[in-house]
Amino acid sequence: MKNLVSRAGFASLALVAGLGFAGPAAAETAPVDEIKAGRSLAGNYLAARIATTDRDTAAAVEFYRKAIALDPDNTDLKLQGFMNFIANGDFAEGVELGDEIVKAGDAPEIVRLILSVEALRKKSWKQAERLLESEWRSPVDRLIAGLVDGWVEFGRGNAEKALEAVDELSGPGWFNFFVEYHGGLIALAAGDVPAAVGRLEKATANPAGRQFARRSHMRSVAALAQAHFRNKNKDAATAILTSALQDNPQDPLYESMLQAAKDGRTPGFELNTAQRGGAEVFLNLGMAVDREGGEQFALIYVQLARVLSAQNDDIALKLAELLDKQSRLKEANALFSKIDPNSHNYRIARLEYALNLDELDQKDVARKELDALLESGPDDLVAHLSYGAVMARHEKYDESIKIYNRYIAQLEQPQRVHWNLFYRLGIAYERTKQWSLAEAAFKRALELEPDQPSVLNYLGYSWIDMDINLQEGLDMIRKAVSLRPNDGYMVDSLGWAFYRLGRIPEAVKELERAVELRPGDPTINDHLGDAYWLANRKLEATFQWQHALALDPPDGTEVRIADKLKNGLDAVLEKEKAAKLAEEQK
Repeated sequence: MKNLVSRAGFASLALVAGLGFAGPAAAETAPVDEIKAGRSLAGNYLAARIATTDRDTAAAVEFYRKAIALDPDNTDLKLQGFMNFIANGDFAEGVELGDEIVKAGDAPEIVRLILSVEALRKKSWKQAERLLESEWRSPVDRLIAGLVDGWVEFGRGNAEKALEAVDELSGPGWFNFFVEYHGGLIALAAGDVPAAVGRLEKATANPAGRQFARRSHMRSVAALAQAHFRNKNKDAATAILTSALQDNPQDPLYESMLQAAKDGRTPGFELNTAQRGGAEVFLNLGMAVDREGGEQFALIYVQLARVLSAQNDDIALKLAELLDKQSRLKEANALFSKIDPNSHNYRIARLEYALNLDELDQKDVARKELDALLESGPDDLVAHLSYGAVMARHEKYDESIKIYNRYIAQLEQPQRVHWNLFYRLGIAYERTKQWSLAEAAFKRALELEPDQPSVLNYLGYSWIDMDINLQEGLDMIRKAVSLRPNDGYMVDSLGWAFYRLGRIPEAVKELERAVELRPGDPTINDHLGDAYWLANRKLEATFQWQHALALDPPDGTEVRIADKLKNGLDAVLEKEKAAKLAEEQK
């Protein structure tokens, strides 16, 4: 099955076990906007739980606020409200609740950790140190507490003790990455540039950091370049940034640092206060846990980072990204719109702002924003891809083609990074029934990135669907599946290829696996029904078609499925064969 490309947004590690904040059970009742909380404690509490499950943090806060007012001595209720207040950015109110929880006795460690942020913000070093003293049962809490403690010691003016606090931390490989990274930042902030270079070189060379905390690892590379600049070693710094840009083309931080160096300015990646260092700890962990199931922890961490460094654009951008994921687009845009025009994050912020406007059905305003971005950045690949994806989402494929070709026209020699541009161009041509141009674009994408699974799958599926190049198409899809064995769309392509080749037992096997991987996809269920029918498993075929119909398939597919349910697949295939023959004879 061809997996169409949609909105292009921002282009890590499940660390959340044992954090001390257990997420609520799945909601058993109606969505939160259908709950009438009224004046009852039970009603407000239930509404708050459902809002939390739905990741509607703003609504959860309102309901918890009402529930706590009705039962002000309920510590468990305050704890759940506390976490939501922090996640929603209501930090002062959260701190008040946290203090009450501590006074009630037996406060969870996560409460102490969050309260230490307030102490760090206020430069209450002794209080912060006292709050950070614990056995820290969770490895993640222990890591955060140790790193924050290091920055507290730095704030007190004791850089040596700060490094000792960080170096005492021990754990798996990803632990060591954060230890070396923040040790390097502390050394750099303290003015010990050679020590900073040594520590940051270890951090950037740590494969666990690169694998599990990619965005923080990228920041460690920037910090290493900054240390070399501070050490008057401009050549080493520019070499690091140039190499980093090869792996991460058009990264705005790397590009801005290189441009600053070319202009004779000091590149601006530097942390020189305890608060800014603590903010970096929470930003790093927020980026690391931002995976499926960890979004709410990511939101809490980044909100804490923002408390410690309210004006930092990197933090604001990450917070806006997390709000995007909660479909809180207006709140996200409020943050995007405040990014300084001189910031390295400005263009990506304006791009995300425009994409949100489009999703908020302000299409004309969104297009003006996107046109302005393309006009001011003709070499901005991400903006072109994103704008093209917006047009494709509205099925304006001709517009997508113009946008992609506008970028391609200025390329002297396409590079590996441009495979996605040709891939999306191929999709747009295929959707406008310009197959020869689509095929050429897909092949060009594969020349640039020969083992790209998405392109292999799309081209192979297209060939098989058109009944051409069947064996080559099958080989392409097999390769795509070998690269992404758990991708339901690609497994569906393989099953459909076997179906079109008449290899029905193999088709059934692969399509059953595709349905397991993507049980809610109507097309995959429909395909399995067809394979069951030809395998003489007609009762199962009928069940799959009925299931596909219930999953709201596209209009054309819906009519065909209904026809199969009424008359059987054989009759539908005969009808389609006759129609094709009649079309050819015209």
